[in-house]
Amino acid sequence: GIIQKIVDSHKVKNVACFGIRLSHMRSEEVHWLHPDMGVSHVREKFEQHHPPEEWKYELRIRYLPKGFLNEFNEDKPSLNFFYQQVKNDYMMDIADQVDQDIALKLGCLEIRRFYKEMRGNALEKKSNYELLEKDVGLKRFFPKSLVESVKAKTLRKLIQQSFRQFANLDEVQSVLKFFEILSPVYRFDKECFKCALGSSWIISVELAIGPEEGISYLTDKGSMPTHLANFNQVQTIQYSNSDDKDRKGTLQLKVSGAAEPLTITTPSLNIAENMADLIDGYCRLVNGIMQSFIIRSQKEGERALPSLPKLSNNEKQGLRTRTVSVSETDDYAEIIDEEDTYTMPSTRDYEIQRERIELGRCIGEGQFGDVHQGIYMSPENPSMAVAIKTCKNSTSDSVREKFLQEALTMRQFDHPHIVKLIGVITENPVWIIMELCTFGELRSFLQVRKYNLDLASLILYAYQLSTALSYLESKRFVHRDIAARNVLVSSLDCVKLGDFGLSRYMEDSTYYKGRDQS
Repeated sequence: GIIQKIVDSHKVKNVACFGIRLSHMRSEEVHWLHPDMGVSHVREKFEQHHPPEEWKYELRIRYLPKGFLNEFNEDKPSLNFFYQQVKNDYMMDIADQVDQDIALKLGCLEIRRFYKEMRGNALEKKSNYELLEKDVGLKRFFPKSLVESVKAKTLRKLIQQSFRQFANLDEVQSVLKFFEILSPVYRFDKECFKCALGSSWIISVELAIGPEEGISYLTDKGSMPTHLANFNQVQTIQYSNSDDKDRKGTLQLKVSGAAEPLTITTPSLNIAENMADLIDGYCRLVNGIMQSFIIRSQKEGERALPSLPKLSNNEKQGLRTRTVSVSETDDYAEIIDEEDTYTMPSTRDYEIQRERIELGRCIGEGQFGDVHQGIYMSPENPSMAVAIKTCKNSTSDSVREKFLQEALTMRQFDHPHIVKLIGVITENPVWIIMELCTFGELRSFLQVRKYNLDLASLILYAYQLSTALSYLESKRFVHRDIAARNVLVSSLDCVKLGDFGLSRYMEDSTYYKGRDQS
């Protein structure tokens, strides 16, 4: 991407720490540009509101690793870049407000760093001081308010006196000392946001996001921060406009181990989007991956996946030979097929190159292997979020064929409430790539939200599943493992039937029966 091309020329190691900030120069409007956002999308989204010349693009270090100063000490380009960024922010935002002694020390440290070859006692000479004052200017190092409010002779003595403390420091020592003195008055290592926990403005807090705190909040100034989550616990990030008339923003984080998503209400959608980018950047940094944790809502009228071609009669024949074991829940009748042979599914048209798949974190366990979230980099969509079923390497050829049988079944279905097949990788390790349903299994979804779901939603889910089953009937298939654990929640108003490992094509001469209740 753009960031990679820029930092490569400077031999930067910590590329994942960088982001691009877009600022409108005539207002306080700020947008952080996500790495997945293309240039055309940026121009279309922002240049409609303001002319291009009013926007400023800035490369910045935004995502800091734990112990970032030690990390940057091994990466001098990153250390120098971060120092210049923090120094410029300090001079622009708070330099005129800090205590005089702090302003003097920080200015002298910048002089020491800037004139790295200068002897330690050089400023004691009046001629050297006057050269600094006239050729470079004191306002490059010290706040304007300090330079203009203190008499010239007094200021010279104060600067000379303060400089003596740092006269023998080298460039790196000067930078680290600058950070040490500045940090108590200006927290450059974290970002804070005024927001509210929950979906209303009941609990107003200041949310702090940084390498040491993770995600935490303060309710009052001076109070101890309350920790909410570490970045390695965040599973998904979503943001949207809230439902109220004020058009506030809503940020939802799915956190491992938490019964419900963490919901944060922000003053605007833009703030929620910038917070999502910040948390996503930290999650990518901590997990050492490029894949985004942000789940983006689908635009109205946009199809999530392409239509699937119909199955030929020869391929259908391979589906008639399936042996089914009785479910652990004892709710299903055992069906024993007359044959026990397996045909390798014809998957050539759905074959995907493995290098186009970026395997992410594990989100579940299956019969044959784990299920992962991932990214499919297709020509049409370079960052499509997908679910990836993996098959263990230790499995036999017959087991791999059974595993791929599910893909053969799924490829012929095209229904809004049936999970769609994206493609397969038939070489070891075998993968099945499917659309990602971000809210997971319906069973756990219902358990977590049992007090929040209304009757209308439950009826909607039942109706959607009934349309999926009706569709399967029209295709002469039975699923044979209908259960809440095999239904996935794509959005708050959409569920999809999945797990077709036990499904079966039915001829006129075959039938399906329920368990005898006598």
